Amino acid sequence: MSNRVNVDQLLTDFHAAAQTAGFTVKSYATVFAYPLLVATRRAGDRAKAPKKVYLSSGIHGDEPAPPLALIDLLNRDALPHAHDYMLFPCMNPSGLAAGTRENPHGIDLNRDFSDFQSDEIRAHRNWLDAHCSSLDLAIHLHEDWEATGAYFYELNFNGHRSRADAILAAATKYLPIETATRIDGHRARNGVIRPRSLPQVPEGNPEAIYLQKRYQALNYTIETPSALPISRRVAALSASALAAINGPVERPR
Repeated sequence: MSNRVNVDQLLTDFHAAAQTAGFTVKSYATVFAYPLLVATRRAGDRAKAPKKVYLSSGIHGDEPAPPLALIDLLNRDALPHAHDYMLFPCMNPSGLAAGTRENPHGIDLNRDFSDFQSDEIRAHRNWLDAHCSSLDLAIHLHEDWEATGAYFYELNFNGHRSRADAILAAATKYLPIETATRIDGHRARNGVIRPRSLPQVPEGNPEAIYLQKRYQALNYTIETPSALPISRRVAALSASALAAINGPVERPR
């Protein structure tokens, strides 16, 4: 299956689904003629100290299932209303239009959170500077063309209660779990990569590591195998994200 999608239609679908689900949608920059969208929604009951949840997708243009998973969650109004949300559905729209991992300048945006060379990631950082002072949970949706099953990274260094078992249970309803014991140089067990310390990435910080350094939130990067049917990948990503959100996400004591 081609990894190219109609990005204009995808952004239109996301905008409509987000508004119907009660989100406010704004463009925080325009890059290569595409808007970079963010959708926010605040919990109705402020007295219960709602958690702040960050969801991102589409930072790699050859991974179409993650933005579709966000649209699926919105179409079903599946995101619990008890939390505050910020959703970034398509962080690399020009790459998604071309079906390439990088943007048109050849920059891997998920390695640009050290030098901020790209307009896309500089704009993203600037939006966070202006609008996000803290996070409780960050979820990044991805795909992996080398994988045969679903897996995820958990960055959890501040005593948060893990949601690993719930995420695995959700993913296995739709996909096998990756059996490799090393993934991208990291030790893996039953589809879970759980570093004991923050990984060092010589080519530049990924989004997850940047957010971990900045906010110390519970942080999941969820990957599905891009060779399997896209409907199953979308379903697994949606279910895995919900499993992480519905868990007992706690601030460090």
